[in-house]
Amino acid sequence: MGLLTYLQTNRKGRIFLAAFLAGTMTLSMTACGSGSKNTETAATQAKETPAGQTTAAGDTTGAAEASAPATLETISLMVNYTGAEAPTDDNPLILKIAEYTGTMPKVIWVPQSAYNEKLNTLIASKDLPQITTIREVKASGFVNAARSGMFWDVGPYLDRFPNLSKIDPTILKNVQIDGQQFLIPKVRDVAREGGILRQDWLDNLGLEMPTTLDELHDVLYAFTYNDPDQNGADDTYGFSLKYNALPRFSTLLSIYMGGPNTWGLDEEGNVVPEFYFDTYTESLTWFREAYAEKLFNQDFPICKDEMQNFTSGAAGMLFLGNLEDAATRVTDLNAVFPDATTDIFQLLKESPDAPYHITGYQGYTGGLAFSKTSVKSEEELLSLLAFIDKLGEPEMADCMNWGVEGESYTVKDGGVEQTKEQSEIYARKYNDIRQITPFYTTKNLEANNQPELNKKIVQLMNENAQYAVHNMVLPYISDTNIETGGDLTVQIDDAKIKYVIGELDLDGWKAAIEDWKAAGGEQIIKEYTEQYKANN
Repeated sequence: MGLLTYLQTNRKGRIFLAAFLAGTMTLSMTACGSGSKNTETAATQAKETPAGQTTAAGDTTGAAEASAPATLETISLMVNYTGAEAPTDDNPLILKIAEYTGTMPKVIWVPQSAYNEKLNTLIASKDLPQITTIREVKASGFVNAARSGMFWDVGPYLDRFPNLSKIDPTILKNVQIDGQQFLIPKVRDVAREGGILRQDWLDNLGLEMPTTLDELHDVLYAFTYNDPDQNGADDTYGFSLKYNALPRFSTLLSIYMGGPNTWGLDEEGNVVPEFYFDTYTESLTWFREAYAEKLFNQDFPICKDEMQNFTSGAAGMLFLGNLEDAATRVTDLNAVFPDATTDIFQLLKESPDAPYHITGYQGYTGGLAFSKTSVKSEEELLSLLAFIDKLGEPEMADCMNWGVEGESYTVKDGGVEQTKEQSEIYARKYNDIRQITPFYTTKNLEANNQPELNKKIVQLMNENAQYAVHNMVLPYISDTNIETGGDLTVQIDDAKIKYVIGELDLDGWKAAIEDWKAAGGEQIIKEYTEQYKANN
């Protein structure tokens, strides 16, 4: 069924037919509401921002000129979803996308829990749709399929498109396989990690927000032993941690101390893991000493919900893998303690005169791949890329971020206002549709009257991207690392926990590193080093 026929016959599609016909003739209509700007105007007014920061929608500065590819009536995509139900073909946002792009996206929705199995089945049968979401970009199934020639290398084409050409080159490189661009990354902010703590507890104790690791320790000690909630009971501790978070946040502290992000170069120019560096052992020792002082939950090796410890009032701080989660933690906390106040931090120094460093997030959560079994020609590929590129324009950014104007948001005074009911509608009907766009961080309309915390989250993530330390091996592939199936990672992570809780001493920790080397780690080092030296 062609797009025009679909819109004419579909129950909800008829609502949009007139707008679709006008839009495809003028290519300048508003897609999701009167608050969006004309694409051409926005493109000339948008401001380019530094790599890793939130970018303005429609920035076309410096994009290569190219003739417009043909518009396809329909395209096929496979996408994961997490909601109770998958979006339907007549979802108003799907139809808005069809209006704006002139192309009807026919989406194969797969529950996230079953996605990898479904993907591997379709790879094996070579029966993939035109565009496929790849959640684990270095998983063996996808890597082997890409190496066998099942997917297009889109690298040579991206500079033809105004929005795709603006994707941070570092993030593009991070999803490459053997130097080829088989994926368009679904872009995320680079500076994401940080922490949230109880500001009211700081106030009660006469303390300031920590700026160094020593100050953080002193705050956590006071949260544990100085009755920060002033209830006269010994019922609090510094921070909460769950079992699988120690590797992530020991990396963060090591980077604060000047260490590498997961992998780094040794004195001989070899690529070696972070735990070969003194900074990482110092970071683990910080956690070891904090555990011995009972500054965080003693059950962390088996704890699966560190959030509950914070929202119940037991813990005064959380490390956050994504600073944006602070906004929901505040809501959960205030539901129990209406008078509780919080604040966030992102940068800590090893000492007052030390430089700033922070973990550089990989910059993506999966990517979009284009199957050669379904996409038969370069012309068809260019048409698909043109469709994806349009999702980065202002009107589409508003659709992805807010849904459909009048239903899931309202525009007032040039900004977005969203009731609780509208927010729930967006979460239920439209949030999963964001999975089809690589422009996750692209903004156009902003919310009115945002809480100060939300504004600070965006400010810190933008400002601190300049201090990000990136994982140098993300562009490379260790076949040994893939083949181990994560066993070596589990082995060394288990040793980290044992060192922190005191089951291993320093010599035992060093012996665990030697065991990791012997079990295949040394070969992983060799493979990463060879690739790094070949490209640098």
